[in-house]
Amino acid sequence: MSGVELEERGSGPKALDIPIVLICAAVDLFVSGYFSGDRFETIFGTVLPHWPTVALIALGYGVLAWRRAAPWLTFLVILGIGLVGGVLLTLFQPIVGVALALYAVARRSPARRANPALVLAAFLSLNNARTATGVTDESGLFGLVVIACIFMAVLTVVWALGRRERRTRFRAAEEQQRLMTSAEESLGQQRQQIARDLHDILSHSMSAMILQSAGAKAVSSKLDSTSEAKQVTEALAAIESTGAESMRELHRLLGLLRTQDSDQGTVARLSLADVGPLITATRHGGLIVQHHREGTPAALDPSVDLAAYHMVQESLTNAMKHAGRGAVVDIYETWEPGELTLQVRSARGLTEGAAPSVATPGSGTGLWGLRERVELAGGSFESGRVEGGFVTAAVLPVRTGTPPPGSADTPVTDATIEIPDDAPSTTGGETPHTSPAGDAPTGGDAPEASSRHTTITPATTSPGDGEASTSTDSKGGS
Repeated sequence: MSGVELEERGSGPKALDIPIVLICAAVDLFVSGYFSGDRFETIFGTVLPHWPTVALIALGYGVLAWRRAAPWLTFLVILGIGLVGGVLLTLFQPIVGVALALYAVARRSPARRANPALVLAAFLSLNNARTATGVTDESGLFGLVVIACIFMAVLTVVWALGRRERRTRFRAAEEQQRLMTSAEESLGQQRQQIARDLHDILSHSMSAMILQSAGAKAVSSKLDSTSEAKQVTEALAAIESTGAESMRELHRLLGLLRTQDSDQGTVARLSLADVGPLITATRHGGLIVQHHREGTPAALDPSVDLAAYHMVQESLTNAMKHAGRGAVVDIYETWEPGELTLQVRSARGLTEGAAPSVATPGSGTGLWGLRERVELAGGSFESGRVEGGFVTAAVLPVRTGTPPPGSADTPVTDATIEIPDDAPSTTGGETPHTSPAGDAPTGGDAPEASSRHTTITPATTSPGDGEASTSTDSKGGS
């Protein structure tokens, strides 16, 4: 039992205490022989009235009814009755009442009170032994010791039972507290999981909505100045403003859900194979997304697969928030023996006026939570600004074995991307089109991000710099 022991106080007298008190008094008086005709003779030779003395002793035992509410005080009163009565009355040998009071102290009081109570009970045992043997000289010392040991053994057993009951109750209370703490931690983990999943699901969708409304507003502003066009522009502006406000409220609510940081996964078992809809939604938002895959896909553990999915999801969400319409996003998926390297590089959009006019707020959950997801899955994560854009990179462990179901060695291709005819081109005046896996976008003025595979190498940075240095490897398309 750890911590500071406190006295446990129970309730006051109960109806059952009346017969208990009477039984204790009757047993002690019976053992003393006062129900068999013996007189209440004092050490001074006087004889007390029989039944009035019996009633007085029984009344004194009535304090036992308060043994739960005041165990230490009850024990002292009963001990006083036993010592005084044992000294004044030649035959009085109280044992049952003292044992009950001693049990209450041992069960409800800390060791600093329970241990002295046992020592005081030892003096009563000696007095009872003296009374029982009637020894006044040294010849009966052996009998005195034997009787005293018997009395003391009985009281010690009672005291030990009380201490054991106290330890049992404390262990039960500690176990209950542990279960309550565990339940609170479990609830906190569920709240944290809800916050994470809400961020991952809603942030991406709402960012896409805001970006699309901003792009549509930019297009509608170039139409003829008619009342209908003005109404469309106003409606799109309202959608954009409402979406941004909703994002801010969402982040506030997510902050309320946040408890101690813990992430045990998500109910929906998403995987890297499910990034297709994310890429499609991002393209509909006006971004140019290309997915490059090298190597043969292999099976990933569920936590690793989920971390890879969130890596792509969060990177695309950030690109929609900060890069603007027409931005080029390259997803590099490199499979090597024992590890998977994921890189997402975004270059700022080139379409004027396409970025949302209302700033899209961030919760700070994205990259911070993404780093934690990756590290919990046994990988490493880095992110930082590079020339003309932003890069997130993760290295994840790969389970050796057969490829996952449905991961045929087919190249990853990109669907045709359609943007308004009057929007400035990001590829030197040509309409962007698809390229096989690993190819860069066609067009003489294609952004460098589409043909460069960037690896963030934090080893060259000193602690506290806040930025990761980068090195580039040429991945020229064929």
